[in-house]
Amino acid sequence: MAKSCKVLFISAPIGAGHIKAAQSVAEAMCRQYGHVETKLVNVFDFFNIFVGKNILTIYFKVLELFPKIYGMAYGWGNESPLALAGRQIISRYLAKRMEQYILGYNPDIIVCTHATPAGLISSLLKDKKIAIPVVGVVTDFVVHRLWVYPEIQHYVIANEKMGKFLFDHGINGNGIKVMGIPVGEKFSRVSDKEKVMQNLQLCSEIKTILIMGGGAGLLPMDKIVQCCENIGIPLQMIVVAGKNKKMYQKVMNLQPKLRNKVQVLGYVDYVNELMAIADLIISKPGGITCAETLCAGIPMLIYRPIPGQEEANTNYLIEQQVALRADSLFDIQLIIEKLFIEQPDELIRLRQNSLKMGRPQAAVTIADYIYSQAEMRRNC
Repeated sequence: MAKSCKVLFISAPIGAGHIKAAQSVAEAMCRQYGHVETKLVNVFDFFNIFVGKNILTIYFKVLELFPKIYGMAYGWGNESPLALAGRQIISRYLAKRMEQYILGYNPDIIVCTHATPAGLISSLLKDKKIAIPVVGVVTDFVVHRLWVYPEIQHYVIANEKMGKFLFDHGINGNGIKVMGIPVGEKFSRVSDKEKVMQNLQLCSEIKTILIMGGGAGLLPMDKIVQCCENIGIPLQMIVVAGKNKKMYQKVMNLQPKLRNKVQVLGYVDYVNELMAIADLIISKPGGITCAETLCAGIPMLIYRPIPGQEEANTNYLIEQQVALRADSLFDIQLIIEKLFIEQPDELIRLRQNSLKMGRPQAAVTIADYIYSQAEMRRNC
């Protein structure tokens, strides 16, 4: 019996997308290849419990209360030599906690879906503590300097522009592969729209807006729902509050006062079905959410992107003519009126562009590439 090909995925719970990307590729590998063994680990598991928990708490508080400070830190980290030197010192220190685990598991290949584990692994490679091929899977439509490590030989990215950035910063072009952002296998299936509509007690004759704020539910969804009440046609809305219980309750409390139908949901694992019935999505521009939206072919209305990768993702998607941006609630109202009432052809054009850009098979393509690199090492 052939020895299992062992693939170690290392991610970070900074937003749900990085972990979802790792899961999507791991599941694709297991479907494609019978003798593959995959293991997913959280980089914070290698930190002191107190440190890991507080990093996440501080991160989400800064995003919520001081987005401009986060944007400044993002820009500083992308440009400052001091920041780049500091990351090496921190990575070298934290990597010691990871080294023994990797040596004990002895994977044939390592896959990083977040820049933090990529930095730690690159430190181990640089110090010759390990000699295992590494693939960096970038889950945004832009790439930050904190992702760039010459020791990592393989990068999987979403577009050619990212490839140029990596090449210009010293990454070997032969290891840069444009394959898209991996999404779950569900996004390559065709959903029964009528059944989904019936289950949610919605009407197929009325325009449907899907409102999502990521797993943390960071959008002011209650205010967006109220804003949509001012639009002069009947609408129906699906609000996915994620793990934000306060927001879930806020929208629930609004329902008796609304003329439009609103279905309020918490964390769900069938976003693909919700996207299949939506005419428009209002959301944060996390890389995975955007990639899923493109696969579903839904025009995207991005509300107040946070400076940093969110804003960079937004700019790229607007350039590709698959998304629009709203910086106020009044902007949301004007854009919806334009798409649903005044210029419906624009809605069709955005949908067509989204479908062209979507890569529902990205996880399978990436899985094949990772497997081929692992097999090359096994056969050496």
